[in-house]
Amino acid sequence: MKKFLALVLCSVMLFSACSSDEPVSNEIEENNTEVKEEIVEVDPYEGMAINPLTGLYIDEEDAGRRAAAVVINNLPKALPQSGLGDADIFYEVLAEGGITRLVAIFQKLDAEKIGPVRSARDYFTYFALDNDALFVHHGGSDTGYAAIKNRDIDNLDGMSCQAFWRDQERFNTPGMYEHSSYTDGAGILESAKEYGYSLDENAEPMFKFSEEEVLPSGEGAKDIALNFSAEQVSNFVYSDVKGEYYRYQNGEAHIDELTGETIAVKNIIVQFANTFVIPGDEAGRREVELVGSGTGYYFTNGRYEPISWTKNSYSSPTKWYGADGKELELNKGKTFICVYPEGFDVTMQ
Repeated sequence: MKKFLALVLCSVMLFSACSSDEPVSNEIEENNTEVKEEIVEVDPYEGMAINPLTGLYIDEEDAGRRAAAVVINNLPKALPQSGLGDADIFYEVLAEGGITRLVAIFQKLDAEKIGPVRSARDYFTYFALDNDALFVHHGGSDTGYAAIKNRDIDNLDGMSCQAFWRDQERFNTPGMYEHSSYTDGAGILESAKEYGYSLDENAEPMFKFSEEEVLPSGEGAKDIALNFSAEQVSNFVYSDVKGEYYRYQNGEAHIDELTGETIAVKNIIVQFANTFVIPGDEAGRREVELVGSGTGYYFTNGRYEPISWTKNSYSSPTKWYGADGKELELNKGKTFICVYPEGFDVTMQ
């Protein structure tokens, strides 16, 4: 009986303890070590470097490699051209008669088709030298070949180089043979290595780029027209939406065949230069004086300002100066340089 009473008493006491107002601790001992999330900052420009032709970031390998300057056929019959959408700087200049030719400068050489490629003139070589670029052409005038030799210019010539090929559709179309020569980025690089040319970018860049957006001091210029000749009128129309100028030729959009897009650039430079037909040249070939100094215009963001330029020798880069006399700082992006005869009018509005 005593054992029974003792058992009952223990049960009552245990029940009382369990029904006490004091909570029963069933917590698991917490680890006081704080778990911190490690935030790793990712550099968006890792593996990239500044493109010396545009001031914009591209792959580091491409930025440190030598550019290529390709002579492009600009006859109406030769249109549309291919690969121009990948170029960073464009030159347009009169050749014989009233035609112009383009020299397109490529920093990144991955375009699958560039052309049609045409022959060299002596003053085209200045555009390659200004950008320390390989000079890519198909044939050339006597003075063009002499300039390549005398100025010791690293060049790839479609007359003998394996980097060139014929577009078969054009090749098989009557009257299109001279407009059928093409090259590509991979072919240029491979042939340059075979010829033993340096592919390292070593020269001082021609352009200086501003870190802040440039707004020229002059008036508005959203529609620009350059009348090179009765056969060639080049227009640039500014887009407020894109902040770039779209290019037109003789009233038609200047299209890249590969992309179907109109050529667009951030900057336009009009470089006035003494331009004349070589005396006694039966083909009417021209000379353009690009060593020396002169004036011009700089267009960007729908406005313009007068500028000046100097080039001390064939091997030194052209230098550009703003209306204030200081070295011109361009907005970052692509640039179109129109080498325009002195005394010709530029229409702008």
